[in-house]
Amino acid sequence: LLIPTHHNNEKLISQELVQFFMQTRRASRVAAAVVSGTTRAAPVAVAASSPPKKKPNTQNVSRHTTTSSRSIPIDSDVHEEMRSLVLSRVRDLNDTNNERNIDTETIGGWCLVDGLVHCATASNSILLPLIKEYGPPRFYLDHIKKITLTSEDDASTSGSNNTDDLRSFRSLCQIVSGQQLAGNAAKTIWRRLLKVADATKEDSTNLTPDRILSIVENGDTESDLRAPAGLSNAKCNCIIAIATSFKKGVLSDNFLLGGEAADDEVRSRLLSIKGLGPWVVDMFLLFQSHRADVFPIDDPAFRHGTSHLWGVYGKAEDWGLCRTKNEQVIRDLHGPFAPYRSISSYYMYK
Repeated sequence: LLIPTHHNNEKLISQELVQFFMQTRRASRVAAAVVSGTTRAAPVAVAASSPPKKKPNTQNVSRHTTTSSRSIPIDSDVHEEMRSLVLSRVRDLNDTNNERNIDTETIGGWCLVDGLVHCATASNSILLPLIKEYGPPRFYLDHIKKITLTSEDDASTSGSNNTDDLRSFRSLCQIVSGQQLAGNAAKTIWRRLLKVADATKEDSTNLTPDRILSIVENGDTESDLRAPAGLSNAKCNCIIAIATSFKKGVLSDNFLLGGEAADDEVRSRLLSIKGLGPWVVDMFLLFQSHRADVFPIDDPAFRHGTSHLWGVYGKAEDWGLCRTKNEQVIRDLHGPFAPYRSISSYYMYK
């Protein structure tokens, strides 16, 4: 529902319409200004607390947020709060000596606390309640806890597992096998794929490129790989292509997780593998490679969360935000969180 900018007398808007606006979170200030006659209302796309019975007029979804990703002054209180939030989930903070030894750097090489502070203060702190409710992303915390423990044991000075240089291979296989499946179904297919490679969820090290390619070369792909793993033909061929790329050295943990290659370079290399699309690449860069500024616009769940959080309708089915028609709106909403859009993207799934 829109207030046209060409309206000459905002006071003529019916009292019922004003009441409707006042009941919505996003437009209450607009309605109050219209009633008082102090300002001319700009076009604002408004989402009511519950979907209206008829589709609202959203021919031009308003870009009503600031798109600037300018540097936001760091509030020392917010910084301390975010750091405490991270550390409290990594270890017992009663030991203040150990607290100083915790490194909050991600696999991607950027500081989780800095990213949280930026996202907690950007865009009128709209993400702060979510950060406090759900805590920092679990996959970052798991990595920080891991490198903290390995450092204490003097087993390694690196955050990665030096005995396993195929972690990214297994991560890609898991993402591909579970694509477009519900959570439980995805877990089932992943377990079946591990079983084919004589691996388990607890110990997946047997799932290697050599193991996959040996099944293809020495057996029957259909009966020995695709069918027992429950994969579609496309997913099966994609996993074989990934294994071949690792075998030839086109892909490696060092390239994908080392942090030296630029985001675009990693993305381009992954997309060159037949069967790997933008969604798989985004999920890998976000959850496994820990790249800081991933923007998974192709994911419907990400767009749904964006629509829900900001209360905006779009041109997709059920008035959701459309990947193509509302792309600029989505980019505008997440713009202030750059260069840490991976964090803002994560909370869209919450």
